[in-house]
Amino acid sequence: MLKYLTRNLSKSERRATERYMKQYRNLETIIESKEMNITEIQAVSFDDEPSKTNKFHSDTEMKALQRLDIERYKDIKALLDMAYCSVNQRQKLIWDEHYIDGRFDIDVYYGHNIPKRTYYREKNELIRVVAECLRIGTNTHQ
Repeated sequence: MLKYLTRNLSKSERRATERYMKQYRNLETIIESKEMNITEIQAVSFDDEPSKTNKFHSDTEMKALQRLDIERYKDIKALLDMAYCSVNQRQKLIWDEHYIDGRFDIDVYYGHNIPKRTYYREKNELIRVVAECLRIGTNTHQ
């Protein structure tokens, strides 16, 4: 059996994975809005008074940091896309209805005539697969 399917996730790892799953549909919009913020035309303005703080930053540095942030979001979106495409139909149903639409577990398994035990087994496997794709709970996760 594959190692990730037998591994137990801690509560914090499970919560982090579920947070990513809930935001799956919103990531594309977040990426686009962040890209729009970078491409806004900046008007140059000069201040006659010197800066009163000791904080140094430039627009170029800020844009570079924003681009890194966007790349991180794109990487997460790509990993979630792969995970979503790789799971079976029942797991996609759980992901869509429970995590994205916000329906309760009981509504999902009763509404689709899925036995309770099967539902939770599929849900746990789904969470483990997504956690493995996102490298949550492994040494490579940051």
